[in-house]
Amino acid sequence: MASWFKILDDKPDHPMYDVAEAKKLLAGLPKEDPLKALDEITSWLTSVKDTPGFRPEHRIGVIMLLDETGQPLHAELLRQYLAAPHLQDFQGMRLWQGAHGFMRALAEAYAVCVHEYQQAEKKPLDLKEQMPVICVRLLRAVAEQMKLELMRYLEVEQAVWDQLYLHYNFAEANQFADTMVHAYPSHVIHTNPQRELLRAVILYVSSPATLAPDQIEVSYRISARLASLFDFKAAPDPDCPYFLDLSRPVAPDHVGDKLEATPAMRFFGAVRALPKIEDITHQNERGVIEQERRFGNEFTPDGKLTVLNHLHAYWGREPPHRHHERRDIHTAIEVVHSFKVISDLVTRIELNQIVNLSEEDSAMLKQRSEINILEEQVDYARETWDILDVSVGGVGGVVPKATGTWVKIGALCGLKAQNSDVWWVGMIRRLHTDPQGKVHVGIEILAKKPLSVWLRSLGKGAERVSNWETSSGSFAYDYRPVILLPDAQNSYVSATMLMESGGYVAGCIHEVMMGEKSRNIELTGLLAEGEDYEQVNFRWLA
Repeated sequence: MASWFKILDDKPDHPMYDVAEAKKLLAGLPKEDPLKALDEITSWLTSVKDTPGFRPEHRIGVIMLLDETGQPLHAELLRQYLAAPHLQDFQGMRLWQGAHGFMRALAEAYAVCVHEYQQAEKKPLDLKEQMPVICVRLLRAVAEQMKLELMRYLEVEQAVWDQLYLHYNFAEANQFADTMVHAYPSHVIHTNPQRELLRAVILYVSSPATLAPDQIEVSYRISARLASLFDFKAAPDPDCPYFLDLSRPVAPDHVGDKLEATPAMRFFGAVRALPKIEDITHQNERGVIEQERRFGNEFTPDGKLTVLNHLHAYWGREPPHRHHERRDIHTAIEVVHSFKVISDLVTRIELNQIVNLSEEDSAMLKQRSEINILEEQVDYARETWDILDVSVGGVGGVVPKATGTWVKIGALCGLKAQNSDVWWVGMIRRLHTDPQGKVHVGIEILAKKPLSVWLRSLGKGAERVSNWETSSGSFAYDYRPVILLPDAQNSYVSATMLMESGGYVAGCIHEVMMGEKSRNIELTGLLAEGEDYEQVNFRWLA
């Protein structure tokens, strides 16, 4: 009888006192509602973490089971959030909070496991063998928490740096920082604590404030695949332009000329990954993307190309810096968005100015122009934003709470001073959410004298449709609206162009319909893309 009571005393006061009982309770999760199911798992993680009396191996087993059960639910919430990641959307906030809360609770639960292991006088061999996996999962959960905070352009929580550095130090002290393991049973790629730390800090230094949430996700996935090419050294190195201090849990920074290295510093970089980035970029440009689907089928080749170009810039030995001096100002501007609306508002070549246009084509273009605006009437309302600073190439301001639900990195916008009739074209390049919840925005001015025109497609190379039209006599021209963006000197000689998504085809020949000044151009390169537009390079043809 005494022995039986002793067995009862060894059990914690928790319904999930071991893995078998946990599995029974998890069988009742509302899996048709991933948000509710993940919230339940998050609550279980917190209670298992906080309940005393668990044997270390039982607590670890239950937490690992909760982790593995929650991962697909977390992935579904992230997928839903990335589908509409607007900063001032209530449903999006609920999804984000569910995903973020799970990762934070998961990291805290694994941290208790590590602490109990450290406190144990006699460390069981099986727990010692599990520590590399537990440390990898802990660091990954912290990195996921950081990634989600970056997706909402928040300051990364201090707890993130505390957890990352503390538990990487634990891995180094126990000599398994470079021990290769599978993070989860279904994973085929090996990792280790050092790579998980690198994946997090490389993402942080890659200017995520200038990336859209889905681009941050792609960057994180690319980092996971290329982590073996990242450098992590105890002394300064030309291939390591960044550093962190394991004795000071703060964000990593650039290596400066006057930096004095200490034993606790680690120097890191992704310079050795640049040739691989270039190789993947060329494959995407040529359309050879089968092997790159590992970054996610939900991301387009052009979307990946934008991210690859961004990473190539920030992973080099000399990452970009903001050069233009900013001047404080307080004024208001009118803001609109979407390619169709902006192309109608900026200075435009009117249809009656275009020569060599048939009556049929003229009627078709007029109808298309009217339809474009009718389709955009819901979003045509002009918003008023407060501008707080200006520079040579951009403005910074605050997005009002009641507006700006469309705002995201890469979104196209039209800007107009309230006492002016001229519309500029800009692109949202930077976002930051302050502690009060205000969304601060940085807008790059693409052009102060944009020009809205029509293109007439002439085909590609030997397949030019004008030639085909002559031989068949049955061709109808294809027209598309575009916005010409002059260069910094307001010259159209080296201008770029905005066109609707899906319009760019490398090498395609078009006629720019500009009245008597109409000329042919060839599309030569894709510079950037957004939800409804592409920015492209072109060259004028003789």
